[in-house]
Amino acid sequence: MRWCCIRGLSRVILAVIIIAIIAIGVGSYLAFTNLTAPPKPEKPKLVIWGRATFVPPQMYWIEQKVRKWAAENGVDVEITWIPVAEIGKKLIAAVEAGSPPDIVINGHPVAIFAEKGLLIPLDDVVDKLGRDDIYEIKLKTCTFAGKIYCIPMMFEITWLHVRMDLVAKANAEAYLPPKSFEDLYILAKMLNNTEPGVYGIGWTYGLNGFDTWWMFQHVWAYFGGGMLASRSSDGVIMDKPPYRDALKKAFDYVKRFLDEKLTPPDSTEWVDVSNNLAYIQGRVAMTLNPLSIYYALLNEKPDLAAKTKLFLPPVSVDLGDESVFIFKTTKYPELAKDLVYYIFKDKDDYRVGFSESGALYGLPIFKSQVQKISEAWKKGRWPALGEDPAAAIEKIKYHETAAFPLGERTAPSELFREGFIWNEMIQRVVIRGENPDKIIDEYAARFKDEVKRTYGS
Repeated sequence: MRWCCIRGLSRVILAVIIIAIIAIGVGSYLAFTNLTAPPKPEKPKLVIWGRATFVPPQMYWIEQKVRKWAAENGVDVEITWIPVAEIGKKLIAAVEAGSPPDIVINGHPVAIFAEKGLLIPLDDVVDKLGRDDIYEIKLKTCTFAGKIYCIPMMFEITWLHVRMDLVAKANAEAYLPPKSFEDLYILAKMLNNTEPGVYGIGWTYGLNGFDTWWMFQHVWAYFGGGMLASRSSDGVIMDKPPYRDALKKAFDYVKRFLDEKLTPPDSTEWVDVSNNLAYIQGRVAMTLNPLSIYYALLNEKPDLAAKTKLFLPPVSVDLGDESVFIFKTTKYPELAKDLVYYIFKDKDDYRVGFSESGALYGLPIFKSQVQKISEAWKKGRWPALGEDPAAAIEKIKYHETAAFPLGERTAPSELFREGFIWNEMIQRVVIRGENPDKIIDEYAARFKDEVKRTYGS
């Protein structure tokens, strides 16, 4: 090959080498630049668990509020709705596994977590919402060691749902509203089989549902009973006089409905929805329940809704333990608190969208909004309600998950309710016929052990 050709070829090779070196350099620079460039900020995400409700508009309203807030604030949200009987167990398991959600909406329990220091205080949120506008009895259920760790979603008052056509047929109007639980028993007897196959009352005794507990709680409280007077094992009073006798009277009372066949025989296996269905299907003349039954009647059986009247029982218990709370493990505590505030800040929207849309299944926690409902009731709205909702709130003396007579939520009282331990106690006396004194001794000892384990004395 001639030298000139060699020289030309060498120039080509040299050019290729130079281009390759430049390409490698540029590639390395770009790679280095990509590695060292600041990452894009991570979009915040909040994991939310909610307790499913028997009144769907409540869930729709919460979903709408949460997703609107998320869109306005550039936050991803993941919402999971959990059945009533499962949310407590799932939350406890998630905490034990170290993976609780960021926020719980419309959920429970609270004391189990608050008393362990696992929740973020919400006093500043309460102050922004207007502390004086929130009923004190509701704030008390969220207060632990002087700080507020949750925002209650609602009052969930129990009402006696009564078939007034059967009351008229039995000439039993004089027993409404019932002034005592003895009146309620007489009424159940009078209504029983007034229409063939219709039982006088639907009373729940099943193991796996909260209705068994809170129905019994009404009667236990009515007879002067109590479980816990202070946060110490010495404060357990259910086995001490006169509280022991009150508990025995409560056992005897609810046993009569079964023994005298005033309630359906399968009520020993009922869960939370069972008494709802029994009334809606026309199997029972009356039952005790929040207004989820009446909401269902309005939407599914307006003819039966027209025959139904609602009365307060002789003792009023608030079942509204559903609350909003934030776990300390959240990466975004300020965002979480802002969402909690956003849910409640438009109080009129909360009243209309959460409360009124569900036929007052849940009454507002704000005095100002209850007053508006009261004014509407006085003008003829919700005619089935036998009492002004504002007056009904004032009659509340007990809370479903609060230890009584202490009047505060405690981890032991919540645990015995969430774990259906009280239900087990009731069943052993009322259904299995075990000796009540022996059972009271056993469960008082178990309750004392749990109180001592929680509070150290």
